[in-house]
This record gives sequence, structure tokens and C-alpha cells, in this order.
Amino acid sequence: MEQHELRQWEAQCTQEEAPHCRSRCPLHIDVRSFCQKMSVGKFNDAWAVLCKSMPVPQITARICDGECMERCLRKELGGSINMPELEKFCAEHATRTPPVRPLPSKGKHIAILGGGLTALAAAWDLAKKGFSPTVQSSIPFDGLEGRVATTLLTETQQALEKMGVTFTATSSLTDISAAYEEWDTVLIATEQLATKYNCTVTDDLTLQTTVQNVFSIPQEKVLSPIEHVAAGRKLALSAERYIQQVSLNAGRDTEGAYQSQLSTSLTSVSSLPSLPFGEAGYDETSAMLEAGRCIQCECMQCVDNCVYLKEFKSYPKVYARQIYNNAAIVMGTRHANTLINSCMLCGLCEEICPEDFAVQDLCLSSRQEMVEKGTMPPSAHEFALQDMEFANTKGALAKNAPDTTTSTYAFFPGCQLPAISPHLVEATYAFLQDSLNESVGLFIHCCGAPAHWAGQKELSSANCAVIEEEWKLLGKPEIITGCPTCASMFAELLPHIPTRSLWSIFEETGLPENTLKKHNLVLHDPCSTRHDEPMRTHVRSIAKKLDIDMAEPHLSGVLTECCGYGGLLDNVNPKLARKASDNRVQNLSNCTEEEREILTYCAMCRDMLARTGKRTLHLLDVLFANAKSSLRCCKTDPAGAPVTGHSDRRENRVRLKEHLLSTVWGQELSSEKATPDTLFSLTEDAAKNMEERRILKNDLNKVIAHVEATGKRIFDTTSQHYVASFRPVNVTYWIEFTKKDGTYLIHNTWSHRMQIITPR
Repeated sequence: MEQHELRQWEAQCTQEEAPHCRSRCPLHIDVRSFCQKMSVGKFNDAWAVLCKSMPVPQITARICDGECMERCLRKELGGSINMPELEKFCAEHATRTPPVRPLPSKGKHIAILGGGLTALAAAWDLAKKGFSPTVQSSIPFDGLEGRVATTLLTETQQALEKMGVTFTATSSLTDISAAYEEWDTVLIATEQLATKYNCTVTDDLTLQTTVQNVFSIPQEKVLSPIEHVAAGRKLALSAERYIQQVSLNAGRDTEGAYQSQLSTSLTSVSSLPSLPFGEAGYDETSAMLEAGRCIQCECMQCVDNCVYLKEFKSYPKVYARQIYNNAAIVMGTRHANTLINSCMLCGLCEEICPEDFAVQDLCLSSRQEMVEKGTMPPSAHEFALQDMEFANTKGALAKNAPDTTTSTYAFFPGCQLPAISPHLVEATYAFLQDSLNESVGLFIHCCGAPAHWAGQKELSSANCAVIEEEWKLLGKPEIITGCPTCASMFAELLPHIPTRSLWSIFEETGLPENTLKKHNLVLHDPCSTRHDEPMRTHVRSIAKKLDIDMAEPHLSGVLTECCGYGGLLDNVNPKLARKASDNRVQNLSNCTEEEREILTYCAMCRDMLARTGKRTLHLLDVLFANAKSSLRCCKTDPAGAPVTGHSDRRENRVRLKEHLLSTVWGQELSSEKATPDTLFSLTEDAAKNMEERRILKNDLNKVIAHVEATGKRIFDTTSQHYVASFRPVNVTYWIEFTKKDGTYLIHNTWSHRMQIITPR
């Protein structure tokens, strides 16, 4: 990622934009922080927030007219937060004021002509920065008498004098054009003096006049009290820049009130009326409650609705910076690797974000860049890519229907449906052959999603080339996709190949007979259907024909959540994948008062959600509930069918292929199996560890074969078990076992990439 690309990504995330109250306030008071501290009774801390942004805070806090209230998002939900009264309360009840520590004197002298809020604010800001302003006015607190207690005015003057401000009752400046001779700069702080000296402001941004070192409040412009304070701050900044001979204009676009781009969802915010106050203002309890009405505006809509974004404790703009820095590392640990590889690539963030920030695009392009540069850890996606290779070799099948040489249609179930529910592939293909009048071929292959998600552009392209070649050999049929992810991959990577959804076929041909009778279900849309409205519509139409009373979760359709498998999350970050599955099931359960089973139409979604313990059905389970097949693993309760293990998935692919070649095409069965017959059994813990660590039965067979061939093993006196290892390629596999009557009982198993070198 280049730096200009980073800036483009950063610009799309508005989380760091100011809340609208703060951007509307000419002084940019941190209203959000102020209210948060006020709401819990931390009045001194709240007062420190005001003092940080307010010139002459003891006065400003008491005369503020609350321009922020015009932009408060509470305005239509009970009324804006009453900041003027809260500021007054805070000023009167705070017991500690942060000390003001001016910078060392710069030896520059500035004349401030006129008194009142503008003059005092300018003098305050200049004195803090080490300048020596002189307020020339016979009435330095012009307009404040009666509005602010005399004691406070006296204390403010004393504080300013302590900071280095001089007050003089008469003006020594008789000719404005002579300003150069007596002062480094001159600031005109009242409209009357601006008129008297005929000072015309030539630049509203800087308030510079026709006399170069003279800056003036605008003539004939009525200012509110807080705008007077802001004008004083603007004059002070212009004087400082003029003296330092730097640009007067640069970086001042958001100096006063401006329009923030922060987007805050009010969907879950209920109306709450503003608290009344008496002549003496708020009491302590009312002040805290009123401040507590602040909704603490922020965006975070994507983070609030994504387990992945929430996991890393920040938001997209920060993630973009971390990914940019990660790519710049030449030597050392790339701490953002897990962040990059944990994105489910589902696209929910883009749909939710008002600025369409597509985290999935950021992460996918980063993966592709890492693969290209050779910095992608090989272990990140290795298992998924090996599984894809297995599916495309030992599990692959591309054949025209028996006694045909070309196909009008070809059923493409993908690689996961054959691995998880091979009997549904058999039943669906038989149905298509019976229901369609044209020849229907069968094309079992991986669509290439694992390679694409892993950022392996070359491998993805190679996979597409194989699919295209096989498609041509089948006679360029129209592909009927049985997997939502396959449908999305064909649309993105192979758009020239005609495809249609399996569910559209059911809509046209009618449904199978003797379907499973299910009535109260909750629907989970796979995230790969986010932009496939026709597929989602077909599924709902089928459910209606099946008399299913379907509940829809809040995040459904275009806003559906990922089950935790997308983007290979389950390979890279299994714990986070489990969080995603649990979160999705929880949201599906929360959408209805009664307990309902989940219905989905993606094989991986079915297994990812079912592993949480929630009863989950694939739509094909409903349609082909009574289909007879020797491949069926659970013949009575598909919603409670066990989750398919990694070894069994490979075994199922080979079994399906050989079964179809035998029963449909009449070919003899081969003796090849994904996992040969084993002479071992597993404890419950060992079986669990195998799945979590993605160790296959075949891997254990290799270790056992190595033990049998070499006799190499170690006896652990603590556990009274043997321990052995074998490194067939680049991973070392370990087993902890006992052996009886020639059969191995494996108590534990693990693996790693370290290569252990034993001494000679």
C-alpha cells in the first residue's frame, strides 16, 4: 500500500471526526468528554475539559449561549443537551482550576484596542503563548457588567495580569497606519473602533485588514457572545502567525464552526426529555442526569456489528494505518498479520458504513501483496489450500450424463457440500436429471474461493483455468451452482461462464415430493448472497411453498452476518471464528421469542452454526429428507446431525466420487481411499485436539507407520504413555499413545513447524 492509498482509506472512515456539537461550537469544546465526566459527578475533571478549550473560562462558561445545541443529535429525541446551564453549574461547583502556565516571553508586543469578550479572549490566548498583549480600553470588561459577578471580573483581570497582560485606560495609537512603528501587531476588538479607524477586513479567514499588521473584528456583523470569544481567538492566532512569519491561512478551514462528517446511528436511541432547572440553575443530581442524556456520539456502526472489527479493539481508520505500517516492515515481527488474515471478507462493514469503507477490500489486497512479496506466513492458509488441492484431485469429477457427449446443464455443488453432505449431492443430481428435459452433467470441483481468499492470485487463476477447460470439455453447459460461495466466485472470477442458482431450478420445476415437514424456522442468509437478491428471493419463495413460518433476523439479506468461515477465518483464527458463529446464533435466536431451528442454504454455514450446539438445517435437508442413499450419515434427524470432521470431509469426497462413478456411470470401484484403514482409536480429548489442530487421520497413520518401521518412540514415565513424532513434509506430527494387541490408542496429538534435530 502506498501512502496516498492509505490517505484515501483514512478519509473514508469518519470515526475520528468531531461530534456535531463540537464542530458547531466556535471554540470546539469537547462536549462528549465534558458530559461523560459531568454525568458521573467528576466536576473538577469536567471543568478541566472546559478550561482546556475556553479563553477566560470563568467568564466564558457563564455567558455561553450554547450554539452547540443547534447540532445536538438529542434535539429531536427529548431536546438538546443544555450545555449553557451545565457549564454554569460546572464553573460554580468545581473546586480546582487547572493552573495556567504561559510559555516564556517572546519579547513581542501586541496592542489590543477595545475591551469586552473579544479583547479578553485574544489577550488570554496570546499571553499563554508567551506574547505580551496590552489591552487598551477604558472599559476592559465592556458588556459584562451585570452578567458576571464583579468579583469574577476582578479575579479574571488579576489572572491575566499575572500571565503578562497589561491593561491601560487610554490608547496611545492615534494613527492606525502608524501601527508598524509602535507595535508588532494591532488587534481591533470592537466594532465601534473598527468603524472609527475605518479598518476594512480583507480576509474573513484571518481578519487581516488593509493595514498589513492590523487585524480587526468585522464591521457591521452582529456576533453572539461565544462568537465574540471565538473572534478573539482568531485574532490571537493571526497575530501569532504574522509575527512568526508563517502562513496566515494554512490549516484554518475548521478553525471556527464547521460541518462534521461523523455519522451516528440513532436507531437504538430512545427519546429522553431534557431536565428542567430553576432560577439557581441545576442542582447536582439534575446536572448529572442532564449530562447523562448525552449519547456520546461516535460512528462505530461497523465495529458494533462485526465480531472481527470489535476483536482488535479499534476501528477501520486505525486498522488501515496498522496494515500500512505492517507492509513497511523489512525485518522484525509483522504484528498486523493476524488482523489482515482474520477478516471474513464478508462485506458487511461496507454495507453499514455511511462512507462505504470496505475493510474486506483492504484486507484482501493486503493478503495479495503479502503473497506477492513472500511475506505471507505459509501456515496461515496452508491447510485450506491443501484441502482445496485434495478436492480438486481425489474428490473432483467432471462428466456428462451417461450415454451423452455434451451437457446443456452441469450441476456444480462445489467442494464443501460433497464433503459434508454427500447424499444431498447424489439426491440433487438425480432430481435435476429427472426434472430437466435437457442433458445434465456433473461437475464436482472447488470454485477456488480458498485461493482467492488467501490472496493467492496465481493459484486462483490456475484454478479458474482448470474449471474453464473442464467446462469446455463438457460442451460449455450452463452451470447450476449448489453453493452460494461458488455462485459469487463464478460471477467475480469467471463471469463469461453462464450460471444459475440451484434454487431457481426448484422454482421452475417444482419441489421434490415427501419433503421434511418443518414450520417454525429462522433464516440465515450466507454472506456470499449479500448482493445476490434473486437467490435470496428464490429461497424465501421455496420456504413459503413448504409452509415454513420463517423468522428474519435484524441482520438479514443485504446486512446478513458471516457464520465465521468466510475469508478462511476458521483456519487462521479458530477462536475468533467460534466467536463469530456464537454471535450469529445468538442474533438469530434473539429475533424471535420462541425457540426455532436455523435454516440456511450453505453447507459450511450449516456446520459452522451447528457446531455451537444450535439445531441447524440445510434447505436441501428439507427438500430431500426422505432420499435414500448409502452416503447418508444421519438418517433421522438432519437438524441434529453431527458436524463433519476434517478427515471425514476428505473421506466423504472420495466416497461420493466412487459411489457416483459406480451407480450412475457403471464404473468399477477403485481401492483408493482418502484415509486408509487404521489400527488406532482415539480418546475423546485426542479427537477434539485433532479437529482443533487440523490433524488428519492420515497424518496419524504416517506417525504410526514411522514407529512401526523404525521403532522410534519415547516412554513418558509421568503419563505411562509412549510419545512419537514424524515430519513427513514441513510439519512435525506427534502422538501420545499406548498399544495393546497391535492396536494403538491415541491419548493426545499435536503438531508444529519446528524441526527437532537430535544429537548424533
